[in-house]
Amino acid sequence: MKIPFTLRFAYYSFRAFVRAGLLLLCAWIFLIPATAEDITALGAPEGQAYPVGLQMMRAAKVFVVIAPPRAYDMLAMGLPQDIPPVMVRLALMQMAAGNVLPASTRVSPTTPNSRDIEGPRFIQVD
Repeated sequence: MKIPFTLRFAYYSFRAFVRAGLLLLCAWIFLIPATAEDITALGAPEGQAYPVGLQMMRAAKVFVVIAPPRAYDMLAMGLPQDIPPVMVRLALMQMAAGNVLPASTRVSPTTPNSRDIEGPRFIQVD
């Protein structure tokens, strides 16, 4: 039995659409450099194309937008500790907002550099 052409066409069109969407999603997560908004959210220095935590933040954004509420329950069941689903959801929302790194590892513009010194930055030999 051969499936009618219209159903085959619809099936292959849908399959191509899903593949293109997944390819675009993976390219956005892994290949596209950070925007100014992403850099600000991650607290990275200006001009850095791929700051630490960018892929994790983008994957969390996708999960928060696409995942149904039951997904958080299933994720909480899979964790080794007894963590409630509300905390899992909160953690993923924080990751999507850019709070993926501990505050101690972030680079802030107000933090003085360890190489900054007082006075002249050269030694003059007599």
